Amino acid sequence: MIKKLGKQPSFLLGIGFLLLMLAGSFVHAIFFDSYVLKTPFLYNDENKIVGPPFAPFEHSILGTDMNGNHLIYYILQGAKFTILGSLSIGLISFSLAFLIGIPLGFRYKGKSKIVENTVSALYFIPASLIAYNFLRPLLWEPMSGLPTSLAFRLGVEVLVISILLVPPAAILIANETSVILKREYVTTSKVLGAGPYHLYRRHLIPHIKENLVTIFMRQTIQAILVMSHLGVFELFFGGTNVEYGLGAGPPTPITFEWASMVGMYYDTLQTNVHWLVGVPLIFLVLFVIALMGIIRGVKNVMKLDDRNVYLKKKRRVEGTERHSAKLETTDFTMVKDSSK
Repeated sequence: MIKKLGKQPSFLLGIGFLLLMLAGSFVHAIFFDSYVLKTPFLYNDENKIVGPPFAPFEHSILGTDMNGNHLIYYILQGAKFTILGSLSIGLISFSLAFLIGIPLGFRYKGKSKIVENTVSALYFIPASLIAYNFLRPLLWEPMSGLPTSLAFRLGVEVLVISILLVPPAAILIANETSVILKREYVTTSKVLGAGPYHLYRRHLIPHIKENLVTIFMRQTIQAILVMSHLGVFELFFGGTNVEYGLGAGPPTPITFEWASMVGMYYDTLQTNVHWLVGVPLIFLVLFVIALMGIIRGVKNVMKLDDRNVYLKKKRRVEGTERHSAKLETTDFTMVKDSSK
């Protein structure tokens, strides 16, 4: 499987981007203590003082914010939280949805329909709003400071967002399961005495596995969307630093996760430094493209495996037919007194 994935260019590009950003982020944290370079002012060609923000490539590769902080350091600092956080949410929500959706699909009638109709109500309530009400007491820093550790806040936030994303995915998996179980060959297998585990292993998983991979990617992208919405409401991933008193600055993220950075610089869209939002947004888009590349590579390998299995079965059947078609004289036995 790994060798086959290594031959998929989309997979290599996607996983390469993620590994590069993760390695850069951990090196920045471990060896440079998450240091952020700051340029409070510069002298121009006329020897006059010029203040930040500086546009990308003007003084720094990704530019600086209004306080002169270089965005490249924020991007490196937030990469590990963005990638690992969203993947954790995607994995947990997908696993829970799988555990709920498959049994629901096997019993897709009666009470299961009632459950589906009840859960479908969540389609019309944005997960971001529910997450905001649950997470604000935990993530918004009070005047006395945040009473919980960063690990605790991250764990609770990942768990809450994961649970909120489960119902739509569980219903989707249940629908896919129900459709496959209604196919003719599955019905025939049931008539011949196949049990639920046999149907799950032999008929369901081989036909649903590509859709499951797509659902996992969708859950991860949904997690990024919810984190971005919370960021716009200044509820940042891992906690929001809040200053109180006269001269207090705007709320800032603790982790500088990319979706939180979009929320932090959201107000600059109405100014002439709107590129401040564009920088973390570009990295979020690259992250999503990398995910899509990885998923495409995995699905291509799955298709190749299915094709190889099909060809093996076909060759086996053809070999059997060819063997049965070529009858030799030794295949026959002379019956005594048969000429009479």
